[in-house]
Amino acid sequence: MVLALLNDEQQMLREMMSSLAGSVSAGNPRDIGEIDRGKGWGALADAGMLGLRVRDGSGAPTGSGVDAMIVAEALGGALAPLPYLGSAVLATELLALAGAPPGLLQRAADGAERHAVLLTADLSGIATVAGLGQAIAFDCWGAAHALALSDGGPAPRLVRVPLGDTAGRGPAADLTREIARFTTAPAGAEEIGRPLEAADLDRWRALALTVISADAVGAMRAALDGVVAYSKERVAYGTLIGSFQAIQHMCADALVHCEAASACVSYAAWAADEAAPDEALLAAHTAKAYTATASLDVAETVMQVYGGIGHTWEHVAHLYARRVLLDREVLGDAAHSLLRVADLRLGEPSSSPHPPPFNGRASLDGPRLEES
Repeated sequence: MVLALLNDEQQMLREMMSSLAGSVSAGNPRDIGEIDRGKGWGALADAGMLGLRVRDGSGAPTGSGVDAMIVAEALGGALAPLPYLGSAVLATELLALAGAPPGLLQRAADGAERHAVLLTADLSGIATVAGLGQAIAFDCWGAAHALALSDGGPAPRLVRVPLGDTAGRGPAADLTREIARFTTAPAGAEEIGRPLEAADLDRWRALALTVISADAVGAMRAALDGVVAYSKERVAYGTLIGSFQAIQHMCADALVHCEAASACVSYAAWAADEAAPDEALLAAHTAKAYTATASLDVAETVMQVYGGIGHTWEHVAHLYARRVLLDREVLGDAAHSLLRVADLRLGEPSSSPHPPPFNGRASLDGPRLEES
């Protein structure tokens, strides 16, 4: 069990986050609009969760990759409509790696200022200034600025652009998170910090893939826990559906996927800080490749076990499915990560801000090429 791998402080963090995430949990689509996001964001800031990736005097992050994983998993399981991934991890890590001014990082840690990361149109990598006209700001609720790269070269600079009203904001397919789509490049871009080396970008991608996968693991677990509880109460043909062997097998397979995904993500979270950049990236792509496929299988199983009620708008099941559907696409799907694992195993060059596209589908057994 993962709990056995956590130290006492990390287990306390998991328990604290379980309680905090419960206060901003979405149980159905109506809850999303009723949750006080400002209060929830302030609670994360007061607990120190927004500053986990801010560097201390020695240059080390205040919180580890494992800490960030625990927070992401808790918020994913709660379907919390807070931009923890986009702002507190992806954006803050980029700012820290680029050596952004301490005041800017402190405002991010305090919750006073939020940034989003601009991704390419297919969500596979960080957008460059040249591609801002088609960029997507991921998980950008409340963000006043977004981050991109100056170019796709070996040492790009971090560029901050205002979001303002130039982007069409709104919920994504995942109703719990907000995105913004650019149709024209915004004005007022400014460079921040020092150039980012390839190792910096590898570190960033490793952590980003890990926390995105952790968010999916949290949603998987919570969805499965909910449907297992439902199977112990729902009666069909005079019998609890949880006594049906077919239901038991489906839930058991889903549990195996959850545990395997959790193990992959836990190792990747440790490696994000403790392993060399290429090893951390390998672990993160491995976690993303498995979790991206397993999470969809679990979400589909959950909706099948719920039956008709699980396919209604008012039910929570589709919110879990939508959450993992977005998670599996951000920074590349399972097929992309499987190819990157192969590249890393064969000693190919490290990842770039713009990984090559892949037209195909992935399974747990590997990618299957298809006509584009």
